[in-house]
Amino acid sequence: MSLITRLAAAAGLAAALAAPAFAQNTSTALNGQLNWGDVVANINVVTRDDAKSAAAIATAAGNAVSGANVTGGLDADSRQQMNAKASASARLEGGDIREAAAMATAQSNTLQAQTVDGALNLKTAQFSYGDANAYTRVDIGNARTLSAASSAANNNAATAADHGDLNVNLFQQSTSSAKAYTDVDACCTGATAAGASSANNTWSSSSTTSTVNAQFQQESWGAASEATTDVYQYRAYDVTAATTAAANSATMANEWGYAQLRGTQTAAADVKADTRVTLSNWTGTATASAYGVGNATLATNVGSDMVINLQQMNTGGVSSNAQFTGGTGDHGDVVVASTAIGNAFTGYVCSKCGDAALTGSVNQTNAGNIVSTGSISTNNAGMIVGSASAIGNSSTFITTQKGN
Repeated sequence: MSLITRLAAAAGLAAALAAPAFAQNTSTALNGQLNWGDVVANINVVTRDDAKSAAAIATAAGNAVSGANVTGGLDADSRQQMNAKASASARLEGGDIREAAAMATAQSNTLQAQTVDGALNLKTAQFSYGDANAYTRVDIGNARTLSAASSAANNNAATAADHGDLNVNLFQQSTSSAKAYTDVDACCTGATAAGASSANNTWSSSSTTSTVNAQFQQESWGAASEATTDVYQYRAYDVTAATTAAANSATMANEWGYAQLRGTQTAAADVKADTRVTLSNWTGTATASAYGVGNATLATNVGSDMVINLQQMNTGGVSSNAQFTGGTGDHGDVVVASTAIGNAFTGYVCSKCGDAALTGSVNQTNAGNIVSTGSISTNNAGMIVGSASAIGNSSTFITTQKGN
C-alpha cells in the first residue's frame, strides 16, 4: 500500500485549476486559497448480516485544486494556506459482509496538475498551520474480503506530464501534525488488507517522453507525523497490515528524457509508525510492516541521464514498531518488518538504449534518535521471518544498462 499512491489519488477531489483544453494550446491559471475553518467529514455505516458489500468512505480537504490539459500545455501558479484542522472518520459496523471496505482521508492542502502533449510549468506553495487527522474503524463478523485504510497529510502535491516538458518549482511548509489510525476487529475473513499512512509534506511526480527540471523545498516543523494500524481477528487466511509515516517525502519518476532534480528537505517533527496484528488462528501469510522516515527522496529515470542535488536535515525522532501475536496457527507463515530511517535517498537510472548516468550530490545530516523494534509471539506457525532496521542516513545510487 504505497504512501504516495494513496495521497495522490485523494488529490483528485478538487476544484478545477484549469479546464481541459480541446485544441493544441497552453492554458494559464492562477490559484489562491486560504481556509480558516475546520473541515470535518464523518461517515458511519451499520449493516446487518448477509450484506453483499458495504463501504464507508470519508474525505476532508481544507484546500483542494486540480487541473489538466489533455491536448496541450499548462502554466500555473498556485498558493494554498490552511489555518485550521482537517479531520476524516470512516466507520463500518455489522455482521457478515462478503466485501467490506472503509477509508478515511484527511488533507490540509492538496494539489494535482497534469498535461498531455504539452509542457507543465508549475510554481506552487503550500502552507499548513492546522492538524490533519484520519481515523478508520471496521468492526464486523465474517467477510470474504476486508480492506481498511487511513491517510493524513498536511501538504500534498502530485504532478504528471506525458510527451511534454515538466518544470516544477515547489515549496511546502508544515508547522502542524498529521495522524492516521486504522483499527480492524473481525471474526473470520478470507483476505484482509489494512494500512495507515501519514506525512507532513509529500510530492509525487511521474512523466514520460519528458525533459524534467524540478526544484522543491520541504519544511516540517510540526509536532508529529504518526500512523498506526491495529488488526485483531479470530480466524483469517491472508492478512497484510502496513504502516508508513514520514515528515517529508518526494518521489520523481521519469522515462525517455533528461531529468534534473534539486531539493531541500528539513524535518523536526517526531515520526512514529506502529503496526500490530493479533490472530487467534490463521493460514496463508500474515504480514505486519512499519516504516518511519524523517526525509525521503526517490528519483528514477529510464533511458537518459539524471542529475541530483539534494540536501536533507533531520532533527526529529523516528521510531517504527511492528508486532505479531498469534494463537494456535494452522502452520501459517509470519513476516514482520520494522524500519526506521532519519534521511533516505534512492536514485536509479536505467539505460535501455545507449549510455545513461546518474550524477550529482546528496548531503545528509541526522540529529534525531532512530529506533526500530519488532516482535513475534506465536505457536504452531510455518515460516517465521522477523527484521528490524534502524538507520541514521541512507543513500543509494543505482545505474544499470541494457541487458543488466
